[in-house]
Amino acid sequence: MKRALSAIWSNLFWKNPAHLWALKVTLSIAFLLIPAELLLHNSFIGTTLALGVVAMALGETDVHPRGRMKSAGIALLLFFLISSITELTLPYPAIFAPVLAIMAFILVLVGGIDSRLQGVTFGSLLILVYTMLGAGNSDKWFHQPLLLTAGALCYSMVSILLLYHRPYRLLTDQLSRGFSYLAEYIELKAGLFPSNPAMQRSIRNQLAQKNTQLAQQIEACKNDLYSYSEESSPDAQSQLSSYYRKWFLLQEMQERVISSHEQYDLLTEQVKNSELIEGFGQLMRELAKAIALYAESMITGEPYRHPLSLRWTVLAMQRMLEDEKGEAHHLTLSLLMRNLIGLEKNLRENEESGSQIDLSAFYARKPERKRLRELLTPTHPRFRFAVRLTLGWLLGYGMMLLLHFEKGAWILLTSLIVFQQTYSATRMRLFHRVLGTLLGVILGVALAQLLPTHAGHILLLLGSIYAFFYWLKKNYTIAAIFITTFVLAVFNLLSSQGVEVMLPRITDTLIGGAIAYLVVRFVWPDWQYKQLPSLLYTAVVKSKRYFESIYDGSVSDEEYQHNRRQAYNADNALTSAWKGMRLEPKNSRQYEENAFNLTNLNHALLSYISAFGVHKHSEDLTEEERLFCQKVSGVLHYAAELLTGNADQSRLDALLQEASCWEERIEELQNKKANRRAGLIYNIAHVSRELLIETKGILNSKSK
Repeated sequence: MKRALSAIWSNLFWKNPAHLWALKVTLSIAFLLIPAELLLHNSFIGTTLALGVVAMALGETDVHPRGRMKSAGIALLLFFLISSITELTLPYPAIFAPVLAIMAFILVLVGGIDSRLQGVTFGSLLILVYTMLGAGNSDKWFHQPLLLTAGALCYSMVSILLLYHRPYRLLTDQLSRGFSYLAEYIELKAGLFPSNPAMQRSIRNQLAQKNTQLAQQIEACKNDLYSYSEESSPDAQSQLSSYYRKWFLLQEMQERVISSHEQYDLLTEQVKNSELIEGFGQLMRELAKAIALYAESMITGEPYRHPLSLRWTVLAMQRMLEDEKGEAHHLTLSLLMRNLIGLEKNLRENEESGSQIDLSAFYARKPERKRLRELLTPTHPRFRFAVRLTLGWLLGYGMMLLLHFEKGAWILLTSLIVFQQTYSATRMRLFHRVLGTLLGVILGVALAQLLPTHAGHILLLLGSIYAFFYWLKKNYTIAAIFITTFVLAVFNLLSSQGVEVMLPRITDTLIGGAIAYLVVRFVWPDWQYKQLPSLLYTAVVKSKRYFESIYDGSVSDEEYQHNRRQAYNADNALTSAWKGMRLEPKNSRQYEENAFNLTNLNHALLSYISAFGVHKHSEDLTEEERLFCQKVSGVLHYAAELLTGNADQSRLDALLQEASCWEERIEELQNKKANRRAGLIYNIAHVSRELLIETKGILNSKSK
């Protein structure tokens, strides 16, 4: 029995951080709600304490126990102050309206300083709305502020104590998630071996999404590591160093899996031995399984066991590749095989990764912070976001008064959740929120009939909040379904009117969503086509710097990793902007076709540069290869200047004419056996030339 329970705990909770988070929140609420119901027979106390838990859990950010104590202290103080001010001024609309605007604007703006304050201020905004929803349910003004803060305090104590018990748990979770995304990426990429033209576009789109997810996770790991470094004592440096090395390992393996050594459709056509191409796909799948096992071992704390099947597959592929010697594609396949063997070696020797980097500099790193003065300008996205949310809340509060909605604060809650910094993100969140609310009402009404008793309402509340927190970071539509059933259960406990309030909730959700949509659409809309020129410029410049870091031997390992990460982040920002542009109104989709081509070209460029970077330590470049790299770098520099309008346009035709002769030059280089990486350099050169031609097309279209 003990072993069975231990296995259930390990498989269901310990290996699944989302389940663990949901369990922590649910048990905290149950610990407060059930005694209030059974002993005090007061649903107002129990549900208000539960809302305090929810607000604190949603505002959690810090990964270090000491940092979490600091953020909890700030949050508890803000929760009590915000709730008290709301309670005292809410009965007087003429006073509350400007107070609401001031609190909303200040909290959103301050949240832009760093990640800690972003979480704290979001929780405070939730507390403000929860206080409005619960107003009038108690005799004294201070009951609700005290109960909300007490619920938040109880959850904080549980969270901090658990974090002290396992102080590195959250760092481990973040890094493990990064390796899981890596495994999913290479599993998807295996579908390109052999390449099926009908499936290639779909696979590449999925790879682009997974690449964005992976890059964002690496940045999240960086922020958490820096946050941990800031709060840690010198005694913790040796333990922290192993987490930094795993982070370096993740980045090194990211470079390997993203790299492209050749266009895979051409490679599939050129290689007559279909078993060899299929073998590369099988090797990638074996690597994906091994990386997933490594990610799991990080969470469980068990030693990673390198699969024997992976070693056998590597040996079998090496023997098959030996039989291809003398074929035109042998060098390309050899470089690809060397890359995959490097991935396998990364897993076997994971503790050795990053050993060349001086970690002492990282122990003094701090999370990125902005000064409030930087945010106090109309050109800053955070300032505009604060203005939009404030205006949206004022409009929502006005609608609430005008239509005499008793629980109209749901309008504000919907606007808070739906509002995002861009039009496209707001539109997507609005769709998920409305769909989730409608489905949640249907499900909630059905469950309310099946669980009509008081105990049934408690069970529905606890089950709903568990499901909400489990799905929150996985699928927001499903999360919205369960937060709706949670609200229904709360009102069933308070007044047995859970079903009756569902229609007003739908109405308020639609009004709040409409307000958010209209405000984002017409008040300082951040159209992506306006951002694209600067994002394109940044992406090309960062890719160029990454490329130069590879063939320039004077760059340190730390600087190389920084330049590589910056290039990946710039490419992902560009990809996200183009995807966002497709959701914008048609009259704002300027340069969509050119943007699509440039985005694809930059991503292809980065994949080829990554392949070049993977082999940077294998052997030195020849002088001829280095000179050719400098010419390619010059073209990238000129293309970036064209995007800003600062280029000398008289040089354009000469550069294009020179670039058109690169095929002949590459053939000359490849005739010499010493120039083993000429093919990789040509792939970069070819895309760079295409990128220059595309920027010329944009220039011509603007001049017409």
